[in-house]
Amino acid sequence: MDLDGPWRPGGWKEPLRKITVVEVKEVNPPPGIREPLHWRLLTSLPCQTLVQAQRVIGRYTARWWIEEYHKALKTGAGVENSQLERGYRLEPLIAVLAVVAVRLFSTKLLARSRPESFEAAESFGPEIINLLEHKFGKPKGGWTNQKLLASVAGVGGFIGRKSDGMPGWQTIWRGWQRLMWMCEGLEILNGA
Repeated sequence: MDLDGPWRPGGWKEPLRKITVVEVKEVNPPPGIREPLHWRLLTSLPCQTLVQAQRVIGRYTARWWIEEYHKALKTGAGVENSQLERGYRLEPLIAVLAVVAVRLFSTKLLARSRPESFEAAESFGPEIINLLEHKFGKPKGGWTNQKLLASVAGVGGFIGRKSDGMPGWQTIWRGWQRLMWMCEGLEILNGA
C-alpha cells in the first residue's frame, strides 16, 4: 500500500511507498485485563516473514522507553529551557545530560521492575549514598532500587505518601541536582 507523503514546512514530501500493516493482538491477556492489547502498526520496513514482523513489533514496544528517556531530558533536565541557541553549544550540554538521564532512567526502570533489588545503589557511588543516609537515615533492608529512587526524588521535594505513586521527572532531577551540589560542597570543604 502507498500513502500520501507528510506535510512539512516547505511543502508536501514524497509519497510513502510499500507500507505494510502489522496487526498485533493479545491472545491470552493476564487476568483482570478488560481490554487485550490490539495494535495496528504501519511500517516501511520489510515484513515478509515472522522474524521481520517481530522486529517491527519489537521496535514499537521500545517506543515507551524512548519517550520516557526524552521526558527525562526535556521535563526533568529542562534541556529545552537552557537558552542555548547554537547547535555547537547545545550538543555538549545534551551529551552530559544524556549520561545523567540514562542513569536516572535506568534507576526508575529498576525501581519499577525490581523494586526490592539493589543494582541502582552500586551505580550511584558511596558519596551520594552517604548524603542520603545523613538526610533520611539508613533504610531498613538497605538501599533497594525503589528506596533509592524515592530518596533522590525526596531531596527534590517528593513526599512519598502511599497514594503518591512513583516520583516524576521534575522531582527526580531536582533531587539529583541538589545531591550534586551537596557533593561539590563536600569536596570544597574537604579541600579536594
